[in-house]
Amino acid sequence: AVVKGGQRAFNIAMIDALNSPVVESIQADRYTGRVGDPVIIRARDDFKVASVVVSIYSQRGVLLEQGQAVEPEDADGEWLYVASQENPEPAGSSVSVVAMDMPGNHTLMSIIMGEV
Repeated sequence: AVVKGGQRAFNIAMIDALNSPVVESIQADRYTGRVGDPVIIRARDDFKVASVVVSIYSQRGVLLEQGQAVEPEDADGEWLYVASQENPEPAGSSVSVVAMDMPGNHTLMSIIMGEV
C-alpha cells in the first residue's frame, strides 16, 4: 500500500530494514506518580512504528512499571501510555521509551523528570 510510482515493494522493505524509528519526544509533564497519569510519546518511522514500550524507573533506578503504549486512531505518530503503578517520589524518576518498527529496528530515549 505504501508503494508509489515506480517503486517496488522489495525496495521499500529494504529501506525500512535499514532505518530505525525515531523517538522525537517524551511528554511526561502530566505524570505526577499517580495511577492513570499519561505519558505521551511522539515516534515516527519511514514506514510504520510497530510498538512503543514505556518503562518508568524510580529515582534510585528501580523499575516501577513497564508496558505497551497505544497509538490512538488518527494520532499521527503520538502514542499514549497510562501509568498503572503509584510512584510516591516522581521527582527524579525516569521514563524510558523503546520504539520498534516492523523489521525489528529499535530506538531508545530516556528522560529524567524534574520537580512536580
